[in-house]
Amino acid sequence: MNLLVDTLINLVRLLRNASSRALRRRPPDFVWLPVTGPLPELGPPRLSFLRRRLDPRPSPPNLEDIRSRLDRILTDGRPRGVILRVENLDAGWASLEELRRELHRFRSGGKKVVAYLVDPDTRSYYLATAADEIFATPLSTLNVIGLRARVNFLKDTLSLAGLRTEVVAVSPYKSAYGTVSRSDFSPEAREQTERLLDRRFDELVAAVSGGRGLPPEEVRNLINQAPYIASEAVRNGLLDGALYEDELSQRLGDGGPARLAEWGEAGKALRLSYRRRKGHKVVGLVSISGTITRGSSRKLPIPLPLLGREQAGSDSVVAALRAAEKSRHIGAILLHVESPGGDALASDLIWREVKRIDAKKPVVVLMGNAAASGGYYVSAPASRVFARKNTITGSIGVILTRPVAANLLDKLKVNPVTVERGARSNLLDPRREPTPDELDALNEQLQSFYREFKDRVEKGRNLSPQSLEEVAGGRVWTGGEALELGLVDAIGGFRDALDEARRLAGITEGASDALVKVTPPRGARPTPGEPVREAVEVMSGALSELAAARVWALPPYEISDDW
Repeated sequence: MNLLVDTLINLVRLLRNASSRALRRRPPDFVWLPVTGPLPELGPPRLSFLRRRLDPRPSPPNLEDIRSRLDRILTDGRPRGVILRVENLDAGWASLEELRRELHRFRSGGKKVVAYLVDPDTRSYYLATAADEIFATPLSTLNVIGLRARVNFLKDTLSLAGLRTEVVAVSPYKSAYGTVSRSDFSPEAREQTERLLDRRFDELVAAVSGGRGLPPEEVRNLINQAPYIASEAVRNGLLDGALYEDELSQRLGDGGPARLAEWGEAGKALRLSYRRRKGHKVVGLVSISGTITRGSSRKLPIPLPLLGREQAGSDSVVAALRAAEKSRHIGAILLHVESPGGDALASDLIWREVKRIDAKKPVVVLMGNAAASGGYYVSAPASRVFARKNTITGSIGVILTRPVAANLLDKLKVNPVTVERGARSNLLDPRREPTPDELDALNEQLQSFYREFKDRVEKGRNLSPQSLEEVAGGRVWTGGEALELGLVDAIGGFRDALDEARRLAGITEGASDALVKVTPPRGARPTPGEPVREAVEVMSGALSELAAARVWALPPYEISDDW
């Protein structure tokens, strides 16, 4: 059946490529590619024909589509290269690292990459240094001013309302809830944050140095003296020119103006590549995206502290993994993990499926911008683990939160009266302060989770208890550090992880179509309801999770260069 489908598709593409209309079309010299927004690894699920008609807005750029477009230009061979229109970029550093890798691959195929920056900042310039030439608008400012970690501590704010959170952690490094339980960094959290910033800053300097041919010390000095107006950036060798978009055609021309086109127009002139015959086996792609929670995956109407906006529900992830397990055609699973962790129990349920299935079919993990704490937990039993150098991972440890609203009730003149049976019946009651005995009980529960976490990592990564203790305790690492410490197997991108999954599955090398996305069966997803009611229910459930006493596997603060 697959052979018949592939043959029919290739026949249609052959006719299209050979048609007089296609032959008359000359592809442009350069193709514009928009690079904006968060650049998620994978594109959204394909919409039905009717839904595309009802909502014709294009999807924001994602790495999956950009990889596909670069491949198609390489396959056609006629365009000279691409121009990246970079603006309002809000992607994680590992996503930018992945795109840089793809651009270098594109250039190694004999093509040219040009970056056109609109109001460039540090992260957009980091990406642009993978290009052959970098241009910016004449009146723009190059804000390559470095990196910073900014954290809003809310302990004193919450105390104004009579609220606080009792946090029990396995180590001072496990500081996820420090934002609500402290007024400043702990010494350990500050030390860790500064180390991560140093690593990322070194990566930025190396990228600029290699891309622009400048000594590292000169790059550091240039960053320290930034920002620069565009003309200054050109004089300092950071830009190749300051010009308007309509001037690019003449600048890139070879004996005349270059022909530039947006993808929508260029795609019609590019030859369609022919599908290779899929073997009997393919790689199944399963994604864990967002904070790990119990139940079904969901996206909140607005982001919440710690929980974020997107949530990877254990029920949905487990259902997708089991669907990949049962498929006779899937020989290996590529598990993409883009998660800071979350609920410890939900993480354990996913871990169990990864471990169980890996004994039957190899599971290869590809870490995104973050695969830390619970995100690392679910990755530990895989056959192979890939990370990017800029991935935030590790954070092996857990915390337990117990909200306390006693002072709030006092302010409201509420007098909670309970009738109890059992010495610890009030253990999780947020309306009263926990007793020392209750805190001891919570700590015992926490230590039990932590021992299990370490045991799973020891066995999954073949680490000794002593070596694990040196990297655990909630300590967070970059992907590069994680490789040195044995927490991951390799530094690589999407293609590297996919090639490894193919190899483990025994799939013929180079079978580019041997990948299928696996989503939960329809019954494993929440049934769409009335939009307003559904949004209220989703937010209510998320707020309940925040308010509950629970063991969490979450990393500490995010490192950002945002204003």
